[in-house]
Amino acid sequence: MAYAKGYDVSDFQSGIPGDAGFVFIKATEGAHTEQSGYKRKLADARRRGLVVGHYHFLHAENAVADEVDHFCRVVGHVPQGELLVLDFEPYGQNVSDAHATQVKNQWLAAVKRHYPDNRVGLYANRDYWFRTDDNAGDFLWIADYVTPGAPRIRAPWTFHQYTERPMDIDVYHGTMQQLREWAGATASKPGPAPRPQPKPTPPPKPQQPWHGLQLVRRAEWGARPWREPNGSIPYHEPRKGVKVHYLGTAYTFGPHSTCAAYVRRIQNGHMDFDKWSDIGYSFVVCEHGVVFEGRGLERRNSANGNVPLNEAHYAVCALVGSSGSTTPTWDQLNGLRDAIEYCQKHGPAGPEIKGHRDGYATACPGPTLYAWVREGAPRPAGSGTSPKPEPEPKPEPKPQPKPQPKPEQPTRRQVTLGGLHYGFGAKGMHVTAVGRALVGAGFGKHYHEGPGPEWTDADTLNYADYQRSQGYSGADADGVPGERSLRALLHGAIPLATVVHGKVVDSARRDPGAPQGATSNPDHVLTVELALAEEELLDRRWVDGSFGTKSVAAYSELQKRYGYTGMMADGIPGKDSLTRLGHAHGFAVE
Repeated sequence: MAYAKGYDVSDFQSGIPGDAGFVFIKATEGAHTEQSGYKRKLADARRRGLVVGHYHFLHAENAVADEVDHFCRVVGHVPQGELLVLDFEPYGQNVSDAHATQVKNQWLAAVKRHYPDNRVGLYANRDYWFRTDDNAGDFLWIADYVTPGAPRIRAPWTFHQYTERPMDIDVYHGTMQQLREWAGATASKPGPAPRPQPKPTPPPKPQQPWHGLQLVRRAEWGARPWREPNGSIPYHEPRKGVKVHYLGTAYTFGPHSTCAAYVRRIQNGHMDFDKWSDIGYSFVVCEHGVVFEGRGLERRNSANGNVPLNEAHYAVCALVGSSGSTTPTWDQLNGLRDAIEYCQKHGPAGPEIKGHRDGYATACPGPTLYAWVREGAPRPAGSGTSPKPEPEPKPEPKPQPKPQPKPEQPTRRQVTLGGLHYGFGAKGMHVTAVGRALVGAGFGKHYHEGPGPEWTDADTLNYADYQRSQGYSGADADGVPGERSLRALLHGAIPLATVVHGKVVDSARRDPGAPQGATSNPDHVLTVELALAEEELLDRRWVDGSFGTKSVAAYSELQKRYGYTGMMADGIPGKDSLTRLGHAHGFAVE
């Protein structure tokens, strides 16, 4: 697809590049600051016939009315066809995500009232988009420094800022002609950019038997700790069954690599915006059929409407939208059925399968899922539980060659080390770390595509080769790690599901002054270093459990990326930055 190209300019840039089709010009910041070059750049953009956007950098600690009045006074009259944007990046501001979100929504609504015939939208980077709600006004301008036109979010986007080098460069999701038509349309009827939308089609019939429950525990998807006292309220009576939910907002199916981040986003919304003690659902099922543990089997959910309704049924939510991707996939229906049966078997839950709307006034779980619920929530035909076909008549026997022994199947079991799962089906950056260590040690011959974040049979076979090289045999060389062999492979330290903030800080202060490679809290430090390497801030050769000068420098760069400056970006992990890093890479912080 051909994308229109544009730029984001402020007083840091002297002018607008010659190949721009559109431009966003910074007008104001906070309640007082103006951009000295704003009017000159605006006049140049209008003279050249560019599509123009005016933007305001929000200071969420200020009174919203002051921020709005300052912006509207500076930009003045805005012709129809020009855009107005809120730059939402409240790093270093002494406000919660929930408060910043509230201020953001008030600003968007107020500016829209001032300029009803113009489109009013939101700029956010990917980090803050996952920390706020879905309200972007009339359009979303997302910053994510990846391939142009491929931001790693699920929400519909209109503009994508894909790099800051040599300056902030953006694309529009369409051609310049489409952009002009969209921007010039009467914006009192807001809508997404007119880009081609795929027509919903029934998902293909599964060709293989369903492989069964794929359960991702809280630590694996990076859940935040729940809040007391309400977060740990147990169920007091056996559950009658399960109620099925959907998101009720716009949603677009994407690669599985983004699903855990979306579940974290749901939890952040429930905890920061709704002020709940945790994610509301018992389980969440993505379009790939994977089941994410929410409040789980023991802790009472908060999604069904009120305490009696929450007490009576588990709450299982499908990542399906009220717009966008509205039809569950075959894999998702299987995953929902897996979650229901898991609740029935281990909850225990009774046989009832209902929709959220059964007992509470809501449209949830939407018409498609509710019809499936009313049918009894069956598995798709052709998947794991469908009847076996009748055997065909046997032909006359023919001489057969002597059967050869079948190769032994890799072991498919899991173990837990340091709170993390290893073995077939385990997921996370620690799985990738093991695969890379195996390749580095010369035991990667079974990989066809290289190590990844999900443990496959190839990981098992490679690990078994490594175990045999260490003198293990029999059941001790089945390809599933033990702590002793894992520490040997990773040179002493192993990743953890939960790191202690104080221990990481202690290492960041002690290790740089110690002899090269000295470690004080190696397991905790290794977990953080693996995440820094995933962020491409730390060379993998320094991922060794020692928080030395290279790790301190890498963490300082992370702090700057998060918006910290000065002494707040000294490379000594703070609780907030470490927690955010853990959310992104699957570990919790005590």
